[in-house]
Amino acid sequence: MQTSLPLSVVVNRALVTHWNAGATFVPHAQDPAGDRASTAAFNLGQSFIWLAKPRVNFMLETVFASAQGVLGRDKTFWANTLFVSPGVRWAYNFKNGLQIVPGVAMPVGVGASWGEKGVFIYLSFEHPFEKLAP
Repeated sequence: MQTSLPLSVVVNRALVTHWNAGATFVPHAQDPAGDRASTAAFNLGQSFIWLAKPRVNFMLETVFASAQGVLGRDKTFWANTLFVSPGVRWAYNFKNGLQIVPGVAMPVGVGASWGEKGVFIYLSFEHPFEKLAP
């Protein structure tokens, strides 16, 4: 079972923030040895989106997660991760209303995740819900 609650706040014409809080429960999680236990997890996320140009956004996202893993039969342990990801996304707009948005971010581990690095590649196809007037 999983739930998540999003919230977006427009700070001004050039700055938007997004907030997320979620929780997960797995009643019969299993480790590689076959041991089972119930596990729980929660996550928090927050981002700043700077609308630098009409089709270019710079982003800074922070994500924290705390999750249980199976250690043995009915035994669990907690592990935490924390990442900060600077990134950029840009848009290609088409006359038919389609918008294609590629982006890239560089997650960097902080705290218990220190030293971990990655690349996050994003691609979104945004279709209009109704036909645009000519």
